[in-house]
Amino acid sequence: MLLALLAACGGDPSGPGTGSLSVAVTGLPAGTPGAVTVTGPGGYRHDLGASETLPGLTPGGYAVAAEAVSSGGQPYEPAQASQSITVVEGSTPASAEVAYSSAGASLTVTIAGLPPGASAAVTVSGPAGYERPVQATTTLSGLASGVYTVTAESISPADASYNPSPATQTVNLGARGSGSASVSYTPASSAGFNLRIDGMYLTQSVQTYTGGIPLVKDRDGYLRVFVTANQTNVAAPQVRVTFYLNGAPASQVTINPAGLSVPLSPNEASLSASWNVPVPKALIQPSLSILAVVDPGNAVAESDETDNSFPASGTPLAMDVRATSPFSVELVPVRQSANGRQGNVTDANTDAYLAAAMKVHPLASYDAHLHSTYVTSLPAVDKDNANGAWTDILADLDMVRKAEGSPRLYYGVINPGYGSGVAGVGFVGGKTAVGWDQNGAALVAAHEWGHNWGRMHAPCNNAPNPDTKYPYAGGVIGVYGFDVAAQSLKPRTTGDIMGYCTDEWISDYTYTAVLNYRAGQPDVSPAFSQAMQPCLLVWGRIENRQPVLEPSFQVITRPSLPERRGPYTLEGQAADGTRLFHLSFAAEHVADAPRAAERFAFAVPLPADLAPRLDAIRLGAPGRATVTLRPSALATPVSPGLDVTRTGPGRVTLRWDASAHPMAMVRDPATGQVLSLARDGHADVTSDRDDLDIQLSNGLGGRSVRVTVGAR
Repeated sequence: MLLALLAACGGDPSGPGTGSLSVAVTGLPAGTPGAVTVTGPGGYRHDLGASETLPGLTPGGYAVAAEAVSSGGQPYEPAQASQSITVVEGSTPASAEVAYSSAGASLTVTIAGLPPGASAAVTVSGPAGYERPVQATTTLSGLASGVYTVTAESISPADASYNPSPATQTVNLGARGSGSASVSYTPASSAGFNLRIDGMYLTQSVQTYTGGIPLVKDRDGYLRVFVTANQTNVAAPQVRVTFYLNGAPASQVTINPAGLSVPLSPNEASLSASWNVPVPKALIQPSLSILAVVDPGNAVAESDETDNSFPASGTPLAMDVRATSPFSVELVPVRQSANGRQGNVTDANTDAYLAAAMKVHPLASYDAHLHSTYVTSLPAVDKDNANGAWTDILADLDMVRKAEGSPRLYYGVINPGYGSGVAGVGFVGGKTAVGWDQNGAALVAAHEWGHNWGRMHAPCNNAPNPDTKYPYAGGVIGVYGFDVAAQSLKPRTTGDIMGYCTDEWISDYTYTAVLNYRAGQPDVSPAFSQAMQPCLLVWGRIENRQPVLEPSFQVITRPSLPERRGPYTLEGQAADGTRLFHLSFAAEHVADAPRAAERFAFAVPLPADLAPRLDAIRLGAPGRATVTLRPSALATPVSPGLDVTRTGPGRVTLRWDASAHPMAMVRDPATGQVLSLARDGHADVTSDRDDLDIQLSNGLGGRSVRVTVGAR
């Protein structure tokens, strides 16, 4: 009966067919086992560390999983953490390969020129505090991406001195990339005592050893000249530096040594190891070139007096000096009507808010203006921005900027009522930011303006949405910074201004990017050459992918339109369906509020003959229903229902019917400045004037009227 049953089911009295699986484990050093697990039908599991063929497997799907292993302190990772293999019945095995490779980047350091048995004195340092001595040719593996510095020192084996060349060099390693550095030693005694200038650079904030960071015209700088000797010494030579403008000598200075001897190799970490001099801004011009000479009076006996110039050719080194536009900024004190707190920025302290930016960013001058107090009716800001008040105030101020048609960057100053938490937010590539007035306010401002100039976060202290192209692990500046005013060095391990670390400075990466961005996107852009004209201020947000429109206003201002096409659309329509305008745009991103909505605000030209025809604004977003905004059915003429009363010195209260007019724009009639974008039918405004310009939006605009402020 058993045989009959098997035959009826299509079986085979010899049992079910099986298959096999051949697993090849490659890429590991000899004797190092892998960590591979094979699982399959019926709870099958087999662990293996080397290549193996697994017989007698039930046909079906199998998973081959591999984990990272270590050999000699070097991590190795599999190319695939998991792969699916189908085993079929028969004698031919299915196959899978687990290919291991060294994790991270590698750097090969080649040492040449030393006698047998002599050990080099080379140190490789890099991201996250990495430091490794190298005594002979070797390959360092498992390295994090970033910039590595190879520093070599002179040695004296068997009473014979050998000097390295180069004494210092840098290598930029990408993830899983490879690089190389070579250090050649030469006998010092063969040439006798000699001095030379190994390098020279002019810095205004941050600089590489080779002087590759451009300079800013009309900004003070600091020159460092790195003199080295080929033997241990107690020499104290002078250095003469000649500055040329348009090829003609403009200034000359003789620098006395700061130390008691000449170092054998350059040392950027110590100001006493270089010959230094402040350079006034009058000399830092596009035609600047510099020539340095060590021991110009031949006071030190040398075996070779012909190699004391830098550059060695004797031709002055041309500096890359670039003209920049003044930083034009409007500082806006923000008063929160929810708690009465007002940001502390006045005519007396505006310079303090610019102090950090002028030290770190590539700026030569600024033009700061103080705005009238802006009063927000939004909820008070909180330390976590849980209620979104920080970003909502940011969006309001961006609307204010566009309503006023100003070419300046707008920076709102808030007194938050706490000392630890959200300190500022800003649009990436936009022209508006806000920050607090607490300790570190100037650094917060410099950080937020960095966002306005196109910078994302440096990956320091878990800053959100970091720049994936930032070159230095941990968000450090990577090269030496310098505070020209204080004449103090900033170590390479200092955090970048665009991260969330403390004791911030600026990296060469951020500095150059800001310089280039401002050159292509000046604060006063050509768009503001357009005449003031009737425009529709249309604004809103994309929140959780859902488009939202805010009440619009019809004002006289300069057009402000999308700079590029994007996934969102705005369209104005007449009642008969005629298109009055159409925009394609990308919304602005708020860097310091990763959960916040994307924002947009535009001033769309709307001639007087078209404005009365506007019946609807439509906002479209991919995958979402189009949002349509129409005039409020309850809207009434502006004057009726509007109460404007003085409630104290410099304080005015407004009340109106919010169901008919959801928002009011309050302006100073003398300056045109917006004093508030008020909601909910009530607003407290800061003003000493006896009259105000007020526009109550019906959703699509509304006319502006001048009202007299009633007495208390």
